[in-house]
Amino acid sequence: MEVIEVDGVKYVQAVEVRTLAGLSSRAFDINLGDQGACSGFLLREENMTLRAYKNSCPHTGAPLNWTPDQFLTRGGLYVQCSIHGAMFKTENGECFAGPCSGKFLKALRFIEQEGMSYIDLRDIEKSPSI
Repeated sequence: MEVIEVDGVKYVQAVEVRTLAGLSSRAFDINLGDQGACSGFLLREENMTLRAYKNSCPHTGAPLNWTPDQFLTRGGLYVQCSIHGAMFKTENGECFAGPCSGKFLKALRFIEQEGMSYIDLRDIEKSPSI
């Protein structure tokens, strides 16, 4: 996986986002072996703002997506958990409906360059056994 450095911060390549339309999402998995791993997704809001979150429900820890790349409600305005239907605001990851109400998705630091997304290496979590 490609690693780039911007302003002294290292980022690892995640997924292409140039073709990611508004009100849609795209999953990614980063595995750096002993350095750690991250399963997450990027979403593009209606105003074309791009956001990145860890693919983990704050209530159960389960993946959020229904099927590959499907994290958003039918209208694309909210993130919805596939396990129990909890709803999250896209702009900040706050749960506003469901058993984890008031909790937040884990936002990931990222940059977008030339249509590619890169996740901050500080957000790549090492396995507890390492």
